[in-house]
Amino acid sequence: MAVKSNRSERLLSLRGNVWWYRQGIPQAVRKVTGGPKFILINLRTSDIAEAKRRRDEIERATSAQFDEIKTSRRLSLALDGWGDSSGVRSAALSPADRGTVTRAALDASEDTDERHLIITAAEAEAEAMRPAQRKAFEDAMAGKVEVEHHLETYLTLAELAPKTTNERRGIIMMFARWCREKGKTLDRVDRRLAGQYAAEFLDGKHHVTQGKHLSALRQYWIYLARRGHVTPPAGEAVNSGWPWNDQAIEKKGKRVERGAQSAEERPFTDDEVKTLITAEYPFKAADAQVMKDVLLTSLLSGMRQAEIVTLWVQEVVEEGGELFFDIQHGKTAAAARKVPVHSALAAMVRKRLAGKGPQDMLFDELASASNPSDTFGKRFKRWREAVGVADSREGVRRSLVNFHSARRWFTTKARHAGQSKETIADVIGHRPDKQDVTFGVYARQASQGQKRACVEAVTLP
Repeated sequence: MAVKSNRSERLLSLRGNVWWYRQGIPQAVRKVTGGPKFILINLRTSDIAEAKRRRDEIERATSAQFDEIKTSRRLSLALDGWGDSSGVRSAALSPADRGTVTRAALDASEDTDERHLIITAAEAEAEAMRPAQRKAFEDAMAGKVEVEHHLETYLTLAELAPKTTNERRGIIMMFARWCREKGKTLDRVDRRLAGQYAAEFLDGKHHVTQGKHLSALRQYWIYLARRGHVTPPAGEAVNSGWPWNDQAIEKKGKRVERGAQSAEERPFTDDEVKTLITAEYPFKAADAQVMKDVLLTSLLSGMRQAEIVTLWVQEVVEEGGELFFDIQHGKTAAAARKVPVHSALAAMVRKRLAGKGPQDMLFDELASASNPSDTFGKRFKRWREAVGVADSREGVRRSLVNFHSARRWFTTKARHAGQSKETIADVIGHRPDKQDVTFGVYARQASQGQKRACVEAVTLP
């Protein structure tokens, strides 16, 4: 079957993350001008709409100049961004960025004439720079850039949640600063250097923290490898995350002794739940109701903190006289789901719906906060600690109980009530297990009746 070409992208070529204009020069024109067989211009943009706009401008100019050369009214081509006139658009990028773009174009090109054009243009561009700019340009062309050079582009393309974006930026910048102190650029990062960093900064950390750091670094290196900014050694796939793959030291399970305590985060105990829902809120009285309402919602639905505090009125729907939380967003695709509103929550939810518009927040006490989930989380931590609900262990960064313990408590109680793991997963928004072909691949979600039975099976102590 013939493959249709995309005519809307004619004369455009994506190299790395940047669009280039590429047009053949007619033989009749080349007889007069001599030189290369085609025009190659870096459009300095990753935006396809902007690339098409610039392409149309250049195409109009080339068409007019071709006609003038063919009719002996012109002897050469003069186009912005090609040959000695490349400085017009180059000013929009730093020397290092221009070097990176040129390197990407060279890596993507398989045409000898085209590579010669790119190198010639790069040499001309470097010649016009000041010494410090020239060094930055040439280092970038050689791949000698700082570790964080591509970080913001990666984070923009990754489209992570704001909190995750900030977390990843902090983790990668920590490694970048370490490399800068060692005098190492991106091209010098190999398994030995990664192992040295892991030994100095990660080996002593809690395994969850260690995993979070290594995961962030692996994902960044996968992006770098896919875009050609780093080259994994032979035998390493571009999606392996080299050199960060297999850097975690496997810690074999130790013999369990009498009195030993687990350091894993856990559900609330029933006594802890009783304390939280019955003890007087010890801080600002105006916050007491929303704090307890959000906690109860999680205890009786398994919903995440951010899912609850950002609910809009229009995301509470009624079907057949029964209420559902219609969650439209979340940390994974499985997070988008309908969760039955527990009968013990129905009156509270209906009261909060009254008199509000579709896009008003259900828990409107948090509407003025720039980050409702973060604001609630900090208040909950103070509340939990003030009433004695805490489980701190030596060498562990945070308490083994936190707001997520409410979600764990719901899951545990649903399991103890005999609910199936597949239905529980559908209620709390977990991905299906793809290893389980029957339920993970073929079966659809649990019915609303099954999910309601699961929710109602959980009762407060």
